[in-house]
Amino acid sequence: MPKAARIRFLNSLHARLLPGARVLLLDNGTVQQNDFPIAETDSDGNTYQSRQLRDGSIHRVLKNFPTKNEMQILVEPYADSFLYQELDNFWLCEYQLKR
Repeated sequence: MPKAARIRFLNSLHARLLPGARVLLLDNGTVQQNDFPIAETDSDGNTYQSRQLRDGSIHRVLKNFPTKNEMQILVEPYADSFLYQELDNFWLCEYQLKR
């Protein structure tokens, strides 16, 4: 999702959860860039990859890779706890909503 939409997304998600809920966010890690390097960065800092489909068509795909620090700053206002893990192919962010 675009960087500018992150807070709006979290506000919408949290509005549907009870206080104290456990939240898990997971996405591809930067290892994905080995196969799909960043092709473009826009003025807002969003990054894009080029993806080729089986039919040969090439598409521009928004693909941001948030760091641990970015995720911590993003969820800190909402979270009582925070855990970030970089796995082999993915990153995982886990936190508990404030009560």
